[in-house]
Amino acid sequence: MADWVPPTKGKQPRWPGQLVESVTLENGLILEIWDYSRRLAGDRWLVGMLAQIKVEAPPEAFSHEELYQSFLEEEEGWVYYRHRKERTFIDERERENIFDQLKRRFLEVAVGYLSHPSFKERLIAAEVALYERRKRWEEEIQKKDSILERLEEEWKNRPL
Repeated sequence: MADWVPPTKGKQPRWPGQLVESVTLENGLILEIWDYSRRLAGDRWLVGMLAQIKVEAPPEAFSHEELYQSFLEEEEGWVYYRHRKERTFIDERERENIFDQLKRRFLEVAVGYLSHPSFKERLIAAEVALYERRKRWEEEIQKKDSILERLEEEWKNRPL
């Protein structure tokens, strides 16, 4: 199953979630805490917490204008820091307590790291590099596929 993500203009999650807290960090970024818990069976729940920071990626972070335009179309111009914590088969009566524990532990450990003055620039650099690498890989696959199609066409009617 794909990981749960909050709704955006182009994407809707497979089941609803709720923004439960927004924290303004020392570096000016906004940390969102989402609860995407859902019932699994009977009184058993998946308790899910997503911590997310959304950052707009500037055009100068990309190696080519075409890649930036492609990024705008596919990702709406945003890169994300996302961290998930989940517990499964939690009794319904303990659901809220478990979620609060997940949230509290995450905030205790991560806020210092996420508040670092260079966090935004490092996030943009890392996510843009991953995006560009993925696009190069997709282009290579398309080139190889077109070569294979051409060779198949050339060889399909050849006598053995």
